[in-house]
Amino acid sequence: MSIAVLAALFAGALIAIQSAIIGSAGQSLNPFVAAVWVHLGGLVFGVVGVLVAPRLGFEVAAVRQAPWILLAGVAGMLLVTGIAVAVGGLGLASTLAIVTGVQLLLGFAIEAFGLIGQRAAVDPVRILGALVIVAGVYLVASRGPVVP
Repeated sequence: MSIAVLAALFAGALIAIQSAIIGSAGQSLNPFVAAVWVHLGGLVFGVVGVLVAPRLGFEVAAVRQAPWILLAGVAGMLLVTGIAVAVGGLGLASTLAIVTGVQLLLGFAIEAFGLIGQRAAVDPVRILGALVIVAGVYLVASRGPVVP
């Protein structure tokens, strides 16, 4: 198994864990405030990591070369806020199913148009896989909102 596959599996597990934590916090805090705390925790972790391993090359010049990278942080804040709201109304599994389906479909579009510099053909097998996932999203999310 490649390191990329292991990283993707690890990231998927972390998304589920993070979403459960955010959903719980979003029940008692304003969802945007919960997102701020989540990102503050990530910032502290990142700063400590850079201080412990300076060879990572934390350089402000990198942001000057690609300032649009900061938009990912804005997207992250909005993502976490959306999950904090959605988990409370839909439940964790339905929220993750919908989020995953949207990520996949948008990922196909981004790759098909080469928006991040890499182009990937959307072939019939990939389309079939996407349809299966979209059907799965429907089956998981169509059960209605969770009952508290």
